[in-house]
Amino acid sequence: MTNFTLRTQQILEILLSGKGPVTKQEIADQLGVSKRTVQREFGFLESDIRPYGLSLVTHKGKGIVLSGEPQNIEKLRSRIKAGSVEEAGIDERRRHLLFELLRDREPRKLYYYSQMLGVSETTVAGDMEALSDWFARNHLEVIRRPGYGVILSGSEGDYREAMRRFIHENRSRRGGKGSNSSALDSAGSSARKRHTEEAVTDILLNISGSGIYSLLNNDILARVYDVLVGMDDPGLRQLADNALTGLAIHIAIAIDRVQQGAVVNADEKGLEDLTSWDGYDLASRILRKMEEEFEITIPGVEISYILLHLRGSKIAYSGTAGDSPSRDDTVMRQLRGIDEEKLLDMIDEMVDIFNPAISYDLKCDEDFVRGLLVHLRPVIVRLFNHMNIFNPILPDILEEYPDVFKRCARAAAVIERETHETVCSEEIGFLAMHFGAAEERILERKKAARRVIIGVVCASGFGVARLMLTKLSNRLGDKATFRAYGKDEITPGVIADTDFFVSTLNLDSLGIDCVRISPLITASDLSQIEYRIQGYGQVRRHKQDTDFARKMDDVGIIARDLSSLLRKYRHYQVSPGVSFRELLRVLAMQVTDSLASAAKVIDSVTERERLNSQIFPEMEFCLLHSRSDAVTETIFVSCTPREAERFTDPSLKGIKAAVLLLMPVDDHRRIHADVLGRISAAFVRNEEFLSAIHAGQEKEVRGELTHELRTFFTEYVEKL
Repeated sequence: MTNFTLRTQQILEILLSGKGPVTKQEIADQLGVSKRTVQREFGFLESDIRPYGLSLVTHKGKGIVLSGEPQNIEKLRSRIKAGSVEEAGIDERRRHLLFELLRDREPRKLYYYSQMLGVSETTVAGDMEALSDWFARNHLEVIRRPGYGVILSGSEGDYREAMRRFIHENRSRRGGKGSNSSALDSAGSSARKRHTEEAVTDILLNISGSGIYSLLNNDILARVYDVLVGMDDPGLRQLADNALTGLAIHIAIAIDRVQQGAVVNADEKGLEDLTSWDGYDLASRILRKMEEEFEITIPGVEISYILLHLRGSKIAYSGTAGDSPSRDDTVMRQLRGIDEEKLLDMIDEMVDIFNPAISYDLKCDEDFVRGLLVHLRPVIVRLFNHMNIFNPILPDILEEYPDVFKRCARAAAVIERETHETVCSEEIGFLAMHFGAAEERILERKKAARRVIIGVVCASGFGVARLMLTKLSNRLGDKATFRAYGKDEITPGVIADTDFFVSTLNLDSLGIDCVRISPLITASDLSQIEYRIQGYGQVRRHKQDTDFARKMDDVGIIARDLSSLLRKYRHYQVSPGVSFRELLRVLAMQVTDSLASAAKVIDSVTERERLNSQIFPEMEFCLLHSRSDAVTETIFVSCTPREAERFTDPSLKGIKAAVLLLMPVDDHRRIHADVLGRISAAFVRNEEFLSAIHAGQEKEVRGELTHELRTFFTEYVEKL
C-alpha cells in the first residue's frame, strides 16, 4: 500500500471527515498553506488512493469528495490512523528535507521548510537534528543562525558526494520492474551506475523547484537517464551534457504526468509533418524504450517534444551538415522561412526590450545567445504546429521572478509579430529562465565585491572597542577590516571613510549606520554584522589618496609612544580586599605626579565605568582605561592582589589582575588609540601575555609587551 506524506494525510483527513464537498481553497485555509501547494499535492493524490479502490469526484461549484465503497473508505481511514503510516510519513518527510537541504544553497528560515513539509517549525528543527549524523558522514553540517536562517555548510565535493549517496540509497530501497537493482549491481555495470548517479546529481543540484523531488522519489529521473545511456545511440552520444540533461528532465516529467492520467493534445497534422525530420526514428525508439521500462502507453504526441529536444540540441552542437537537403527543406518549411540570421535579429530586438541597460553585455554573452538560438527554433515550430508544452516550474517563476517574467512577456512580442501566433505563459516561462540566468550572471560580474570597513566604537576607542575588534577580526577578518574609535572620534571624515559601525553604545544621535551589539558578541550580533557586510560589499568605494609625509610624522609619534610604554611599564601589588575605587586610586597615584592629577584620572575612569563595565570576569581581569589631560604620555601598568590569587571585594567579581591604560589629550589621539589598542587586543589574542599579568610576572609581561609593540611597529612601517 501507498505510504502517504504528512501533508497528504492531512488532506485525506479533511476529505474523510464526511462534511461533504470541500474546495481546494478551503483545504488550504485549514492547513495554513497556499492553494498552489494544495493543488500540487492533488497532482499525486489520485494515484495515491487508487490502490484503495477510491477516486476523487469534483462537484462543480461545491468542491471535491472521496468516492468509493464504504469498506474501502474505512480501510483508508484505518491506514491513515495506523502507526506504521506515521512512521513512514516521518521517514519520507525527512528524506524530502534531506533532499531540499542538499539541493538548496540559499539560507532558508525554518518557516520555509515547515510550510513545504506541512509540519511545525519545531518538528523541522527536530528532523534536522535527526539528520545531523547522516550529514556528518559526508563532512556537512547544518548551520542555524537567528535572523539568518538555515543552510548546509561544506565543500562542493562533499555536497555532490552526499547527493550521490542520497540517490544511491533512494534507488537501492526500491524493487520491482525498472529499479534495475540486479543489473546495476552486477559485474560490469557499476561504472554505468556511477555515471548515472553523477549525471542525476548534476541535474538535481542545478535546477530549482521542489516538484523535481517527486521524480527522484519515484525513481523516474534516474531510470529515464539509465534508458537513454543504455541505448548507446550515436544520436544521443553526440549531445552535450546539458542537452542530455534537459531531455532526461523533459521525458521524466512527461512520464510522471502520464502516470497521473494527464493527457497532452496536439495538432495531429503537425505531428505527421515531423516524420520527415532527421531524428524522428530515434525519437520513436526512445518513446518505445520508455514504454517498455515503465510499462505504460505514452501518447504519440510526445515523440514531437522528444524530437524537438534532439533537433534543437543537434543544431547547437553539430550544425546541420549531416542532414540531407530534402530534410533541411522540411525543417525550413516548418520554420516558414525564419532562418538563423532572422532568429539572431529577433534575439537582438528581444534583448533590447528585455533590459536596455545591459543589452550590449547580453549580446556579447555567447552562451546565452547560443542557448536562446537553440531554444527559439523548437518554440517557433511548436507555435506554427499549435503544440502544447508543459512548464512544471511556471508557478515558481511567477512567484519568485515576476519582473523577469513580465519583461520576457514584452520581449515575446517580437516572436508574436514574426509568427503571427500567441506565445503562451509556459513558453514565456522558459524564456524567463534563459534571460533571467544571463542577466544574473552579468549583474554579478558587474558587482565589485570588496572588503568592508567597519568602525568599532566605545567611549575611549582603545578599551572595550579593541577587545571587540579582536573578537570580530577572528570571526570575520576575511570579509572586513575593523577599526576602533572613541565615541567623540566619529567625525565627518571618519564616517566618510567607514561603511558602517558596531558598538555597545547608543549612537543614534550621530546619525550613522550602527549595529548595536553585546560586548560578548552573540551569534545574533554576528548574523546582523554579516548581513550588512554582504550589502556593503557590493557597493564601490573610492579610495582616498594618502599623505606620505603625514604618515612619516606619525611614525615619529608612534616611536615615542612605544618607547614611553616600555620604559615606564610597572607591575604593582595591592591588598586583596581593596574595592574598585580603592584599586583605581592606588594605580592613579602611581602614574601621576599630584593629587589633583590623580583625581582627574579617577574621575575619567569612573565615568567610563558608568558607560560600560571594564571588569571582565570571563577573562579574570579588569581593563581600566580612559583619555585624560592628567597625563602627557601613553601609560600601561598592571597589578595583582598581594599574596593572594584573586581580589576578594565583591565589586571586583573575583578577578586575578587589573591593568590601567591611559592616553593624553592632544592632537594625536588616533595614534595613541592605535598603540594602546594593540595592547588591549593582545589580552585576547596572546594567552602568554594575559597569563603573565595574572601571575604578576613583571619581567615576562615586559617581554610580551616588547614583542607586541615591535610587531605593531613593523606592520605599520610595512604598510607605508
